Amino acid sequence: MGLRKWIMRPMRGHQVGVPDITTGGSGIPEIRRRRWTLATIDSAPFQVWVVVVAGIGFLTDSFGLFALNVVTPMLGYVYWPNRNEGGIPSVPSSVKTAMMCSTLAGTMVGQIGFGFAADILGRRKMYGLELVIVIVGTMLLLMSSNGEKNSMAIGGWLITWRAIMGIGIGADYPLSAVITAEFAPRKHRARMLSWVFFAQPVGQLLANVLSLAAVESYKPWIKEATQSCQPADLECFRAIDRLWRLVVGIGIVPALIALLFRFTIPESPRYTLDILQNTKSTLEDTANYFGAPGTDPEHGERELLDLAVTQEVSRPVSRQSTNASVIAPDEEIESDSDSGHRLSDVHLRPAAAPRGRLPPGDPDFVPPLASWADAKQFFIAEKNWQYLLGTSLAWLFLDFAFYGLGLSSPEIVSHIWQGNNNSRSSVYQTLSDNSKHTLVMVSIGTVVGGLLMIKIVKHASPKVIQFWGFLVLFVLFIVTGSAWTNLLDSSRSGLIVLYVLSHIAFNLGPNVTTFIIPAEIFPTRYRCTCHGIAAASGKLGSWVVQVFLAYAFQSDKSEPTSDFEWERKNFGHILQVMSAFMLAGAVTTYFLVPETRDHDNKSRTLEVLACGKKVIDELNRQRKKEDEDD
Repeated sequence: MGLRKWIMRPMRGHQVGVPDITTGGSGIPEIRRRRWTLATIDSAPFQVWVVVVAGIGFLTDSFGLFALNVVTPMLGYVYWPNRNEGGIPSVPSSVKTAMMCSTLAGTMVGQIGFGFAADILGRRKMYGLELVIVIVGTMLLLMSSNGEKNSMAIGGWLITWRAIMGIGIGADYPLSAVITAEFAPRKHRARMLSWVFFAQPVGQLLANVLSLAAVESYKPWIKEATQSCQPADLECFRAIDRLWRLVVGIGIVPALIALLFRFTIPESPRYTLDILQNTKSTLEDTANYFGAPGTDPEHGERELLDLAVTQEVSRPVSRQSTNASVIAPDEEIESDSDSGHRLSDVHLRPAAAPRGRLPPGDPDFVPPLASWADAKQFFIAEKNWQYLLGTSLAWLFLDFAFYGLGLSSPEIVSHIWQGNNNSRSSVYQTLSDNSKHTLVMVSIGTVVGGLLMIKIVKHASPKVIQFWGFLVLFVLFIVTGSAWTNLLDSSRSGLIVLYVLSHIAFNLGPNVTTFIIPAEIFPTRYRCTCHGIAAASGKLGSWVVQVFLAYAFQSDKSEPTSDFEWERKNFGHILQVMSAFMLAGAVTTYFLVPETRDHDNKSRTLEVLACGKKVIDELNRQRKKEDEDD
């Protein structure tokens, strides 16, 4: 039995992983097959395995990205032990910034490149490849060293392999989001995407927990060291060198687990319908997976045909549609068993409704394929570039603050928690405190915020949550930044509470919704590309903030104060700058991000949202009018 068959084998009446929707269904008219498939997907229950398959990989990506926080202080003890004479050794700011920026730059390349490739080649062909890149990059990172007698520069290797890892990490954003959205039933779509994104705070949490456990396990070899490992204390150097490699290497384990499932995931049913335009290959397995009527040779197709006819008759007809699109019982239907990739050989009556007369999101409508002419029509003529700009700017403004705090958390934690006494801490105490304090201040906030988001997204639309989330963050950053110096001296616990609240607001707000909205509002033919562009814009913001933090707030070298003291004194101004980006995010969300829910807070179908700005604006006007009437 092959590996794929073994993984996909039935177990207690269910399939392990996501069953393959690739076969079955002939003799049923294409329009009925298409409508039945979309209706079946949108009426299905919550798809747990889709969330698991996407979430495990996303957890791996988060672990790899934020583990940099954990291991960076360790690298300073081993490879730059003489830096910061008289204090705690640290990685040079140029190397630290280059590592972060190379990771984020690689992430941008992966998001755009894999997003575009997934729209051209298919989601399934690209899914799993990004984890292979993460695994290979992680293994190469683990083997980085200075070489014999410092014949190589470890900083160069760290920067290079982090960039490779970044490509794989970035690729997972559009792939996981779009595959989840296209498999998700209508009413569960936002919650499924929230569950997938919840893997990010879980990955952060695991990075800190495993780091703390690793530090405790190596305590016998590093506890006697004071501020740094002594030149003669080889055991201390070796222990910390093994420590950072262990923390980073653990990330390979969930990646390998996710890889087993990702190579068995089927092609997205909506990609098969809209891009491959192969309705036959989705019908039978859609019925099997989503618990629909069976398709056995004697009774199954008749049962599906009856269901399709029922849906056609009960379908509401808008002012632009005509009931001539219903297929008459006496129409001529030819078998399309030989048409494996395109439209089936179905002969409809001449009176069938033309595409232009179908109502928005009608499942009978077969969207055009991607082309330069179609892209120009959709994005320029129909002004859908505004949605792409809105989602991209919102993500950029968010990540300027989120990664400015998240990837710089060791320094911020040391300012808030340790105060002026951190330079007297031992090696063990410094590494242990870094993990403990980050666990309390960052991971708890992100996990709590993510869990609250999963509950609240059922009751409020992603746009509303994103708008108010930006405003709450604006207020928190203004308050924290303005009171920073006073709180450091008088109420350090109050500062910790405000910092935790900011991370709750991130994940109960724009950090999740910027991931959800681009996966919903674009048509299938451009969905991965647009999500990748929006996500890459976010990483551009995170890249800019690293440069900003490294150079815009450098201390005045003519003054005797240390970098630590200067940063501690002026970090409140950085928070004030970030608050301006949060306000810009709220404005962008209000004017440029579309509403994805209807007047009764039900998620609109992907087919309706794919119609673009003109249709969504009209629906929103109708929603506003209905709200006023109520």
